[in-house]
Amino acid sequence: MRRRGFVFTLDAVLAVLLVTMFVVSMVQVTSTSSQVYSTYMRSQSKYLAEDTLTMLRTVPLRELVPPEKLEEWMSGTDPVINTTLVTPDMSPIDIVSTYWATDPLYPEVDFKHKAEIIMGYVLNNTLKGYNYEMMINDYTSPYLKKTGSDSSASPDVIPATLIISGYAYNQTPRGYMARAFLTKAEYTRSDLFGWFRVLAAAESSDGTSNTLTVTRKINIPAVDEDSIYEADGNFIHRLYEEEDVYINGQKVTLTYSEPNAPNLERYLVPGDNEVKMVFRDSPAGEIGIGSGTTIYVNYKSNSLNVDDPGLVKVYNITSSYTGFMYLLENFVPGNITSIDMKFKVEGAEVVRLYYGLGGNLYLLAEKRVDPNSIETVEFTNSTIADALDDYGITYEDLSKMVFDFVIAVDAKYDDDKQHFYYGGASSDSYPCNDCGGVRERVLYGYPDSYVKIDYVSKVATSRYSIPLSIYVDYNDPTYSDPTGYYCGVQTYRSMSVSYTLPSKAIPWYADLWVGYCFSSSTTQTLEENGEEFYSGPNGRYAIRIAYTKMFDWMMREGDNTFTAILSVGVNEGGTSYREGATRGIIKYFIEGYAGYGEVFPKALQGYPDYQGYRLQYYYGPNSEPRTILIGDPPYKDISIDELDPTRYAVDDAILRLFEKLNYENDQNPDEWKSEPFDGSRENPIDVDLPESVRIDFVSMGNIPGLFEPITITLRVWREG
Repeated sequence: MRRRGFVFTLDAVLAVLLVTMFVVSMVQVTSTSSQVYSTYMRSQSKYLAEDTLTMLRTVPLRELVPPEKLEEWMSGTDPVINTTLVTPDMSPIDIVSTYWATDPLYPEVDFKHKAEIIMGYVLNNTLKGYNYEMMINDYTSPYLKKTGSDSSASPDVIPATLIISGYAYNQTPRGYMARAFLTKAEYTRSDLFGWFRVLAAAESSDGTSNTLTVTRKINIPAVDEDSIYEADGNFIHRLYEEEDVYINGQKVTLTYSEPNAPNLERYLVPGDNEVKMVFRDSPAGEIGIGSGTTIYVNYKSNSLNVDDPGLVKVYNITSSYTGFMYLLENFVPGNITSIDMKFKVEGAEVVRLYYGLGGNLYLLAEKRVDPNSIETVEFTNSTIADALDDYGITYEDLSKMVFDFVIAVDAKYDDDKQHFYYGGASSDSYPCNDCGGVRERVLYGYPDSYVKIDYVSKVATSRYSIPLSIYVDYNDPTYSDPTGYYCGVQTYRSMSVSYTLPSKAIPWYADLWVGYCFSSSTTQTLEENGEEFYSGPNGRYAIRIAYTKMFDWMMREGDNTFTAILSVGVNEGGTSYREGATRGIIKYFIEGYAGYGEVFPKALQGYPDYQGYRLQYYYGPNSEPRTILIGDPPYKDISIDELDPTRYAVDDAILRLFEKLNYENDQNPDEWKSEPFDGSRENPIDVDLPESVRIDFVSMGNIPGLFEPITITLRVWREG
């Protein structure tokens, strides 16, 4: 009988061993990535739950619910909002706590049910796109849960907890509670406007030099022209090309140093400003905007409005003879739910949409249009999401960092040569044979063209949130690991930025407009405070690094250091950072609102003979005296030092608000009851308050308190 068997050679054994090691390594990497992502998602859910509880504790119900719903709740024989106990000026949690305290006395009214109706409505409208569950002590109900959600299916979600105190047993009457908020404020604000790359061929196929014109409107909500304190611009173009810049029709004088257009104050005005860049005459094959093109403005503002990062206001672009490409390097500080795009074009034959990852671009969709007419091209959310899914990319992947889309108008990307080919271009300028001939192409800017990214924000803000920022100037980053002299400057593999957030800051996001020197894509690793939070391929057309607070150790109170590292420098065929070509902005909010505080025996000094204060306080580094009216007449003249936050509800509310507005050099942070008071000569606040600031107070009436404090717990997790 013949025996069968296998003979293992050394090569075969090594092959089996290598395959086994590879499989084990892949499993280990996958497991580690899953754990990191799971930790990231848990952290985001915890932050959102904490921010939501803070909002529910401080923001009045009136600001969270439409007027028609409030009217409905306050009408009828058994209203949801019983105005003898609560008002829409109270926060949802204050209303719930009051109802919880009163419910045992009037069981037939069922105040608990009214409380869960109110809280359920607010939660459902605040946490769209998320599952949630709220527990009040050990009680929950279908009103306090997202329909269809099951918290037991997400056991690793970290809850946020709030303990409501100040409801002492048998404390009647409870006395007075007060809140303070800003309806208007004047403060110093900094903005940085960055430009995406726009490129076209330098020459048409008939030998004519092409001209590329890019026009954009930027808004500066300054108080007046004298309130624009400082402004400069850096307008980077491709090598050897000519560039002209116009602001509001005036030609800007450019220099050879960076920033190359200092003292832009004389060109800029409050409100909308038109910035036009004209590129032409380059022997390098392409013309257009280079990385690091920015305008910085420092000014006094009385506006609390901020631009929505999810709305990309497309530039107006005209290319005289060839097609062009337009990079959209997007970032939103939240979790993406949908993306829609619209582009109005003239003279175009085909519009293509690409997604960029590393050194490659992936075609998502293309649409043919009539070059003899004005056409509107739309890429819907379903088109974009389905096309990304074909490449294994989800919106969750895009939600963590900057991501690239490219619009190609009569242009086409060549995968092999990693370059754009343009319709109507000469043989030296990468012609595209199926992108049309020599003619003018126009992309009409916003509002005719836009990218709209809907997302669930990671930061809960109110109408009283003051937008502030920390400016990162060109000389602020530090560089290490030099890679040689390229792109006209010294280059490096590593770059760091240090900044300090005040104790009252609500971090929004960091936005750095980076000067790269690119040869080919490499890995870019991002760290903050010594911990890695991102590592991925560096894009071919990269110009921007932006991120939010993903973990507790990021964007924290006090000192922070951000570091970016490229694995292969330009000297080895990769990418490097250009020295002195990066600047950015760290955005955060200060809350201009102090919710209802403790219960006090008295409302304000001299009440009821006086209904308000004419308050003197101090503002700014030079302790400038200011006077502001608070409440209603008749007013009592009083100075900030005469307030008593231990006896009077309004005094306490004023100092709690001023403590938030003293975010730079507070002499005693978080100690608003201690002297020197915030707003005093020795401890001035950092926001200049006009007379339109209002401070309200309300009598709570004879409402019994709770036997013991109640605990409110909120769990939030992503749908799906």
